[in-house]
Amino acid sequence: MDDRILVKMTAENHCILFRTVTPAEKSPHTFYITRDTFAELKDKGEVTKHDCGSFAVLRRDDSTDTISIRFTWLSCSGSDQVAGWEQTVKLPYESLHNFIEKSAGESKPSKWAALSVKSRELPKLVFCGRENLHAVVGNQTVRRKLVRFLRNNFRWQGADEIRFYNDFMPYSFFFQEFRGSQQGMCGGLILHGQENMDRAYYSIHT
Repeated sequence: MDDRILVKMTAENHCILFRTVTPAEKSPHTFYITRDTFAELKDKGEVTKHDCGSFAVLRRDDSTDTISIRFTWLSCSGSDQVAGWEQTVKLPYESLHNFIEKSAGESKPSKWAALSVKSRELPKLVFCGRENLHAVVGNQTVRRKLVRFLRNNFRWQGADEIRFYNDFMPYSFFFQEFRGSQQGMCGGLILHGQENMDRAYYSIHT
């Protein structure tokens, strides 16, 4: 992700206009995102929009209370040629939400600018117990559930590494957090409801 991108926003009646600025380049045009899009994002968690040939994928991350927007900026440089680049910015969700809400009210602030939030290194995930991991890899349904759960969890600030060991329950693990050489939180990553794998789900127990 590109760090410290300046994002400039202008509020209009039905839309929020976005421009991005870095020391190297500016966005080729303003990107219009309707106010309804942010309401849709709240329900779905991810929304894709397009404007002037360019694309934007909006994704809300509840674990960090941020919203990331992956812009694909496109522009025509000839009769049959398209040029552009991809750029991802991350903004504090609450601050952006407040601006959108207030800009529709009586005070109506029309402009807001913010620097993209610095990307934070995530802890390294290390599987020390292979037996249960091999069982997960061999089951496509369970593998998807584990990958999705790991992607959305264990994003702990300050943690350097999280080690996973075999648990006595199939497809499940005991985990131990490490912050440098110091041990942190530990617990179980358990797959519940294994009598019906389609409905089974992972959860953390500490």
